[in-house]
Amino acid sequence: MKLLVSHASPYARKCRITAIEKGIEGIEEVHVNPVDEPEKLNHINPLGKIPCLIYGEGKTLFDSPVICAYFDSIGDGPQLMAESGPKHWAMRRHEAMIDGILDSALGLVHEFRKPPEKHYDMWINRWGCAIDRSLSQLNNELDQIQGEISTAQIGLGAAIGYLNFRLSKKHWLEPYPELSAWYEEFSNRPSMRQTEPQ
Repeated sequence: MKLLVSHASPYARKCRITAIEKGIEGIEEVHVNPVDEPEKLNHINPLGKIPCLIYGEGKTLFDSPVICAYFDSIGDGPQLMAESGPKHWAMRRHEAMIDGILDSALGLVHEFRKPPEKHYDMWINRWGCAIDRSLSQLNNELDQIQGEISTAQIGLGAAIGYLNFRLSKKHWLEPYPELSAWYEEFSNRPSMRQTEPQ
């Protein structure tokens, strides 16, 4: 298997953490810059995005929830997503909320790369508020997320890690001490340490 990644991508990090937690070995990581090296990616993923998994005889999967679900289905580690019932849908809800944090954070990162006079304040405010509201909700529902390792925990760890990595000027977790304490403990997992962005 080959996993096309960027070390800075939180979406790729989710997949890398999942593979480690599931005990999947032998994945070759191929580092790709989707903007500067489209020829390495676009014929595999027409969306031109990472992560992208190549497996079997030229089969591909893309989008981090799909790749993580595939790893969950083939690895020997603990089941990360409940298979059915209310717990499954609660996990899917948290997964969507956490991916929304990542989408908003990525929007902020791209916006802040522009010269200040070209910043679009409406979008900066919209994305920032979406992140804050979601962190507040996750803090309030932390009892549903804590416990055995899960897809939600992996996504949340990657999302907070990305906020700290790319948007550290704002102390996102300061209003949420319970969530901050959870992340401090979770970030010490070997899978988190091995995939920390550089």
